[in-house]
Amino acid sequence: MQAKPGVKYNGGQPSSFSNAVWDVHVNLPQQAENASVSIAGDMIGQLRLWEAFIELDTWAGSFRIPAGQIGIDAAAGQFGRGVRLSEMTVSFEISMGRKERDALLTGAAGAGRYLLLSEPVGFAVTVSCGDQKMKPEDLQAIELALPLPDGLEQDRAINVLMLDRKGSVRLLPARRISRSGRTMAAAKGAGDGIFVLACKRGKR
Repeated sequence: MQAKPGVKYNGGQPSSFSNAVWDVHVNLPQQAENASVSIAGDMIGQLRLWEAFIELDTWAGSFRIPAGQIGIDAAAGQFGRGVRLSEMTVSFEISMGRKERDALLTGAAGAGRYLLLSEPVGFAVTVSCGDQKMKPEDLQAIELALPLPDGLEQDRAINVLMLDRKGSVRLLPARRISRSGRTMAAAKGAGDGIFVLACKRGKR
């Protein structure tokens, strides 16, 4: 699906200007396990100038990334001289299937150190120009929010377990927030990877 200003897609619609910041919200259907949202490179360039954030909402959680973090101008330089932003596309991929769960269970969580409290969600950003593709580096300003399961104790310490694309596992401290009528756990400092709510076994 292509995200364009003023055009609805999957029930979502870009918001209007607010304090020179434009947030793009994309709502994905609950039935989908995998989804990809593509935004034209020249639009990413404009959103960067407006210091905008791009937010993708799904039934399994949401991801919020500053448009400037994507590094669209640097990517254009890597694709070759004279490449215009309008020739490029930025794709945001969200996946919630068996592959993500298996990857986590065979790693640190599978070793018994962590108790998983939600279904794993994968998130990836890809910049493309024709047949060429690249992954932006240092996407450390992404904020994610994952829904908390019903019945979870209020005093339970919550973290987000992250498996990055290099295979390293990190724990991101999370805080409880309320969003769209749901209680969620929000964490900052994420990037490309697979995410799941977790706590250390035996600790509260």
